[in-house]
Amino acid sequence: MYTLYLFIVCFLSILTAHTLLNRTKTIKYSVVVFVLITLFTFATGILVEKNIKNQIAVEYILAFIGFFYIAYFELIFSESTSKKIFTLLSIWIFYRITFYFLNTFGELFSVIFNIKYNKYLIYVFTNCIQIILLLVTCFSLSKYYKKILSTVSDRILNFMSLYLVIAFLLLKTTSFLQFQNTSSIYAILLLLTFIIWGYVLVFAGISSASQIISLKYSMEKLEWVSNTDTLTGLYNRRCIMKKLEEELIRNNGRKNSFSIIIGDIDYFKKINDTFGHDCGDYVLKVVSKSLQDAVRERDVVSRWGGEEFLILLPETASEGACKLADRMRKILEEQIIEYNGYKVKITMTFGVTSVNDNYGKVEDIIKKADCALYEGKRRGRNCIVLAPLPPSSSSRSRHDLNA
Repeated sequence: MYTLYLFIVCFLSILTAHTLLNRTKTIKYSVVVFVLITLFTFATGILVEKNIKNQIAVEYILAFIGFFYIAYFELIFSESTSKKIFTLLSIWIFYRITFYFLNTFGELFSVIFNIKYNKYLIYVFTNCIQIILLLVTCFSLSKYYKKILSTVSDRILNFMSLYLVIAFLLLKTTSFLQFQNTSSIYAILLLLTFIIWGYVLVFAGISSASQIISLKYSMEKLEWVSNTDTLTGLYNRRCIMKKLEEELIRNNGRKNSFSIIIGDIDYFKKINDTFGHDCGDYVLKVVSKSLQDAVRERDVVSRWGGEEFLILLPETASEGACKLADRMRKILEEQIIEYNGYKVKITMTFGVTSVNDNYGKVEDIIKKADCALYEGKRRGRNCIVLAPLPPSSSSRSRHDLNA
């Protein structure tokens, strides 16, 4: 009967774990692994009971053998080892507490009402509660438990698991709590109260840690929003200015240390006037994606303002920057943007500058690229112009660019 009870406990433990963790293997594979590990643990348990006479030592060894099921967790589920161990301990500690509660109250009632104590009946009741736990986790707790596991770090869970290990070992040994003038029943109840209270503190700690992590995530999200253009998803003007300043400080004094490109969509105002501002917004999104796809991972594409884009190219000389700008120009020139039945063709003009001297301010670099862009507009648009330019090109009319 006890062997059957242990098998049911293991089986229900595994089923409960499947509701709390994410399975990566097939059901057939999971069944085979469970059967093999179960055969191994039970065969080992039988050998231990036959060859070791000390009952306390047997209980500890059997408990240790039970942890071989962590091999099942490692093979079947996708979470980290810390999360798997914590889940296994959480399930087993609940089952152990349930058994001790039922066993203690069963002994108490048998004495009070003079009823024959039946330990096998306690096993049946324990398994029934395990089934209830399985149903509750399946239909109610699984979503919240997975959310906690995804937000809490492995380091925190390792500390939480340490308490559960201590609680598990305490539950396996009740003989040491034979207090003076205190019955064993009250001693066990005191032990259970201690463990349950500690378990509540464990999840309170996890909840607090989860809230801290959630707050950190919210702050990171807020920072991302403050640095991002909401329409295109690119970095905004504030963020790219900061990155330019950092790049200038990092590369100050180095020749050909980095380049910037300023691009402007030609006749964008005409697109808005002809097809509407919604179409204009869609064009901005398409252009943003095209520019982002064309650059390297370390390059930074930003929305400079309106229909203008600024691209930072670390460790790139003017020749490489011009080649990239021309490649982007050709991609956009050949692209046909479809929106609500309309087919929109666009072109872009690019101004390029390379930092090959000691610049005092970021504004000086941007001004050179800006002047090159204006010169490209003056030459007829849809072209690439590399700074420096003659003094006559140093002024710029915003109206002319948007015409």
